[in-house]
This record gives sequence, C-alpha cells and structure tokens, in this order.
Amino acid sequence: MPAAGDRVGRRTTARVTIVDVAREAGVSISTVSRVLRDHPDVDATTRSVVRAAIERLGYRPSPIARALVTGQTRLLGLLVSDFTNPFYPQLAQSVEREAARAGYTVVIANTHDEPAEARRHLTRLLGQGLDGVIHASAGRDESVVLSLLGDPCRIVFTNRPPASEDVSYVVSDNFGGARDLTRHLLSVGHRRIGFIGGPAYARNATERLHGFRSAIEEVPGSVGFEVEGDFSRASGEAALLSWIDARPRPTAVIAINDSVAVGALEALIRRGVGIPDGMALAGFDGTELAASPIMSLTTVDQHSEELGRRSVKALLRQLATGEFVPTHDVLPTKLLVRGSTGASVPVGGPAYRRAPVARPAAPGTSRRSRGGDGIVRGRSR
Repeated sequence: MPAAGDRVGRRTTARVTIVDVAREAGVSISTVSRVLRDHPDVDATTRSVVRAAIERLGYRPSPIARALVTGQTRLLGLLVSDFTNPFYPQLAQSVEREAARAGYTVVIANTHDEPAEARRHLTRLLGQGLDGVIHASAGRDESVVLSLLGDPCRIVFTNRPPASEDVSYVVSDNFGGARDLTRHLLSVGHRRIGFIGGPAYARNATERLHGFRSAIEEVPGSVGFEVEGDFSRASGEAALLSWIDARPRPTAVIAINDSVAVGALEALIRRGVGIPDGMALAGFDGTELAASPIMSLTTVDQHSEELGRRSVKALLRQLATGEFVPTHDVLPTKLLVRGSTGASVPVGGPAYRRAPVARPAAPGTSRRSRGGDGIVRGRSR
C-alpha cells in the first residue's frame, strides 16, 4: 500500500475529482454533489466533513461537469455598443458585482451597434453554455438577439428600451430626464437650446429627443436646434463646430450622453468659447467623469448602479423559475446641476457667471415647426 505522502504527491500532478473527495470524506459521490449544490437534505455534520475534504484536497469543480449536472454554466453575457463610453464600464461593474453575489461570471462583448457583431458574439457564447444575457445597447440587433436566444426568459434589456413589449427591461425615464434638463436651462433664461441627439434606432435617444421637444414647446419664444449624432465624442465635437459660427447660435447645448458632451466641451475650448459664459453645456448619464472638477458637467443621473443590479436580479429570477412574466421597470432620473450650466456653487474652478440669454422670438411662432433646418420652436400664447 503506498504511503500517504505518495498518494498526496500523485494528486498534486493529477486533477482532483469528485471521486477523490467522496473517498476522502467517506461519503458517496452523490452526497458530495449535493453539498456542492447546497442541497438542503445534507446534515450540518456531513456538510462540514465534505467541505473539509474539499479544502484539504484543493478540489475545484469542473465547469463542464457542473453544467452537465445542473443544466447551468452560471455564465452571463453583457452586450454593450461601445466600451469606451464611460457609462458602460460603470454599468458593467454593477452587473458583475450583483452577478458575483449569486455565483455567476459575466462576459462583456462590444457589438458596435452592428447586428453581425451581436450575432458573432452571442453564437460563440451560446456554444460555451451561456445561461442568459443582459443587453444594454439594443437597436438594429434586437430581433437577431431574440431569435438566437429563442426564449425571453434568457434576456433582460437595460439602458436602451427594446422595441418589443413582450420582453423584460430595466431602463431609466429618458423622456422625463431630458425634459427636466431642458426645463432647467429654460428656467435660467436660455431660449435657444441645441440638442445633440443619437441614432434613430436607439430608443433611449428618441425618448430623450422627445423630452427635449416637449420642454421647448412649453415656453413661448424658445427655439430648439437639433442634430443627430452617434453617441460618440467625435459627434459632439462635430455638432458644436456646426453651430458655433451660426448667427444666431444656441446659448446652451444638451448632449445625448456625457461622452458626447466631452467632445462638445473640447470644441468649445479649442474655439475659445467660455463655459457657461459663452455657451452652457449639459450631458446625460450621470457618469463619474461628469462629476470631475475639470468638467463640472450638469447631467442627468440614470443610476447605472441600480440599473445593473435590478437587471441581474430580474434575469436570475427568470432563469430560476422558467416562467416568463415580463418585467417592465422604469427608474426615475435625477438632475445634477453643476458649473457647466451656471450652478451657483460650481465644483472647482473660478466662479461661473450666467450665460448670455437670447431675446425671445417674435410673436407668431408656430406651436412646433421643424423643417430642414432642424429647429423646433416653442408655441406662442
């Protein structure tokens, strides 16, 4: 019979199996399996003996074997459009944290808003036994993703609302957030406000645009300037440069997200336009970047931490029950007023002065007219 040291020596060069654990603990393989799955029918003493054996032997369950037993890999996917957008790392951190609490691992994939990329990533992940998906950038790929998954229990949408109401989503109040932000600018006297939007296929972009228009229409003499961007920093810069030499030009600008606001800010700095003296600027998302004293950016907080946490909980609930009742969770947003729109107490930097205010438009302006000039006008009363 080999010495104990020889037995241990062999185990350091070969993978420890569930059979080894059962032999070490003096129990059946099925008992070890139940302990690993936290099954309630194992008494505390036996559970303690098995766990001690696992610790001594350094046993690590094979993910493939565990998946064959449980039918789950405990693997989730998070689809985002562009991980360089600072909103997505914050959301991903929340998703990963909540998933880890439940023993799940998260794989993050960039789709670049391309259906082909979404298909490629998802096909590969499904081949690895993916349990479910949180989709944070639904758009042109929505039908592709739903078709590949084949079961609405396996997906929750967040950030961008899906087109379908027959699936689960956890999103923020994009319309209300954009309306509140626009009302803030109107309340401090701005009457010419620019809106750098996002692509029409992204429903969070269209909802924010509609919130902006709604607020503009509430104030007589107000005028909204609109341009469609693509959520990128470069589109923020391009939009600002298209307006900066216009006469009249906007006295305040709202960017579709904080990343676009960074591009707009860079354009203003390069052209020597003071903020908010020459032009006020605001974003949307509530990223940590916006809170930096360097930017002091007024923004709308859509609570990325809560979006991620609730999305994971909703998805795991669906996976656990197998019974699908769509979750439709819309979180209220919070307006964060900072120095870029003339906050009375800016976060760092010199004291800010209120930006120049445009004179009201002449009477007779229509309730809303928007033609090729991309302008929305408030109604006359």
